[in-house]
Amino acid sequence: MHAATWNLNPGAYVEGERRQVVLVTGAAGSIGRETLRLFAPRFHLATADRKRLPEPDDALVGRQLIVDLGDDDAVREAFAQVPSLGPLQHVIAIAGGGDIEELTDPDPATEDTAVFTRVISENLVTAFVTIRHALPLLRAGDGDRSIALLSSINAFGGYGAPAYSAAKAGLIGLANALATPLGHDGIRINSLALGTVDTDHLRELSKARGVEPDLDRVASRNPLGRVLTPDEVAKALAATVDMPGLTGATIVLDNGQTHIR
Repeated sequence: MHAATWNLNPGAYVEGERRQVVLVTGAAGSIGRETLRLFAPRFHLATADRKRLPEPDDALVGRQLIVDLGDDDAVREAFAQVPSLGPLQHVIAIAGGGDIEELTDPDPATEDTAVFTRVISENLVTAFVTIRHALPLLRAGDGDRSIALLSSINAFGGYGAPAYSAAKAGLIGLANALATPLGHDGIRINSLALGTVDTDHLRELSKARGVEPDLDRVASRNPLGRVLTPDEVAKALAATVDMPGLTGATIVLDNGQTHIR
């Protein structure tokens, strides 16, 4: 078991102020940081990640939880700190990503079971554990509350990476399965299926594989002629928060990328 640690940033909120809270997992990545910047003027922010936020984005967050999101007990302990900021209103589950061992496997249909299990855990199990322990906090609130899961168009097409693709399909299934029971509590849940996004993680994976990411080639084949940027993803996540009638939906945000396959 990995112990959870957390820190309180008094500068990120006003003591005693009744302000809604957004919890963001995977906030240290490119998409997560843009999401924090977009939500900071409207909400108190809590984050959960294995890595600490870099400056200056750490100053936006009232409660920074350093935790292994696959560790059920550690997540329960960490999330108990969130109500100190105010009522939890929305959860944005971004944590996850591609895995270099999976992406470099010459025979993905027979990839090592340990790799497959790890990728499923980091992309799907972490989202379920997040929902499991955020739910009591969401149920304790009122008004419009929501959960957004970050999926991928890998769930729909032949883009390789079987564990990653299966996990991202699983997130869509998770949102579908939970829309009705959570709806009874007034809580919405949706997934956002992304096309190629120009992130630090994508570039790091490409470098680890010994190649340069040819984003211009990908962009040239997309109907809109570009790839996504992290701030565009953050805006789409904010749209799911601001759409009270939206639940059990999968929004495809890919510049039309699925139409070229």
